[in-house]
Amino acid sequence: MTYSLSRADVDSITDSELARSTTRLLPQWQDIPDDFRDGNVYTRMAEARLLDYPMPAITLTFLPGFDDAAACAAIDRCVAAHLKAFDPGHEHRIAGVGYMISKVCTITGG
Repeated sequence: MTYSLSRADVDSITDSELARSTTRLLPQWQDIPDDFRDGNVYTRMAEARLLDYPMPAITLTFLPGFDDAAACAAIDRCVAAHLKAFDPGHEHRIAGVGYMISKVCTITGG
């Protein structure tokens, strides 16, 4: 199955999911490409967001449909809600959220 993430998906994160966490939009482990499982700039962004580390020095360009202020806020809610989940394991969450991030923007540098 090919994983995709739409603007409607990102916008669908509820206040309850943000407060308590969710894995609803997290890709299945088998749908995550190896370069995300092994770690890349997208997973470093996810890990920095989770652990409140400084963000890597990057250039971030949002893809069409995700390039407005409301989308930025919705993306942050979506990422935060998925990162705070206790299940699945840390490696799956970081790889999955990194992959999710790659579906809404392009990152260069870092």
